[in-house]
Amino acid sequence: MKTIKSKWEQDEDIKHFIEVVDVPVPQKNEVVVQVKACGLSAINKKILTEVFQKSSCDNFIVGWEVAGIVTKADDSVSHVSVGDEVVGILPVDSPFSGCAEYSLFHEFDVVKKPETLSFEEAAAGIGELVKAYTALFYQGHVCSGDTILVLDGATAFGSIAIQLARMWGAKIITTVSSKEEKNYLESLPFSVAQIIEVSVKNNILVSSVMEETGGVGVDVVLDNGARQFSTEEDIILMSEKYKFPVPHKHDIISCLAVSGKWITSQFGLQLDPPDSQQLFLRGASLCFLFDQVWTLSYAQQGRYQHVLHDAVDKLHGGLVKVKIAKTVSMDEVVEVMKNLDNFRVGKVIMKI
Repeated sequence: MKTIKSKWEQDEDIKHFIEVVDVPVPQKNEVVVQVKACGLSAINKKILTEVFQKSSCDNFIVGWEVAGIVTKADDSVSHVSVGDEVVGILPVDSPFSGCAEYSLFHEFDVVKKPETLSFEEAAAGIGELVKAYTALFYQGHVCSGDTILVLDGATAFGSIAIQLARMWGAKIITTVSSKEEKNYLESLPFSVAQIIEVSVKNNILVSSVMEETGGVGVDVVLDNGARQFSTEEDIILMSEKYKFPVPHKHDIISCLAVSGKWITSQFGLQLDPPDSQQLFLRGASLCFLFDQVWTLSYAQQGRYQHVLHDAVDKLHGGLVKVKIAKTVSMDEVVEVMKNLDNFRVGKVIMKI
């Protein structure tokens, strides 16, 4: 079996390599899946070192969102059978990569895929849908009539969050940082309340949100990272690193309404006393979004299975659609992962 792993060097650069290993053998409640497609996501070194509880450089797998066919199953498995087409998400601490010919899953980490739903669409959408479902339903408690600010709405995660929130009756405000992103959102079969064009040089986020909401603010902010500091040097460094504007945490808090919720993907976010005071005065709250928490603990197996089934049903029914930005082969993954941040619109997937 060929698999792709990622190696962290002293200079913090990511080095990818292909390793040949034996096809895994399923143990209790495990199944072997022949990979047909795998969604590619950025690797967060800090999160992985926390999960693996290692401070030194190590090798980590690449690719968690997988669609494929079950080829082997332990006798204890009851949810799926050999020959079933399935889709699922590997645990972040799994020793088997999704970018491989075969991978090993716990039976509760996969669900059956309808035959009319392609492997590519399933792999591209499952991870982002679970993440959006976790943020909006379990953390944001979004319901009809709420107003939601989704930052970077043209990304794979942002666009799915918009579609899911709109399905539940929420009013959507979102941001873009290029004409390409704006054109993509405007091409969707529905319209959002406002698309705010932001850049490194302007700071119109708060004023635009307040104008749209009549000075009330939004009920939920769903971010794609937040800037810790607001010095000119910090802004320049962030723009050079991410190639797109990242809002300051104070601006995000300023967009919240009374009892609003800020759901952040920013690992290690630091709140200063003035930030905490602003949240306190609004009666607002902060949630940290880590979608892989489902696969790191099996205390919520039933609930997680419900999320996976609902995600697949929405993809199959066309209620939620994900744009596939690029399809690559296994040999191309090494090069694409180095420049994954350049794909701002849609999802990159590997297809075998």
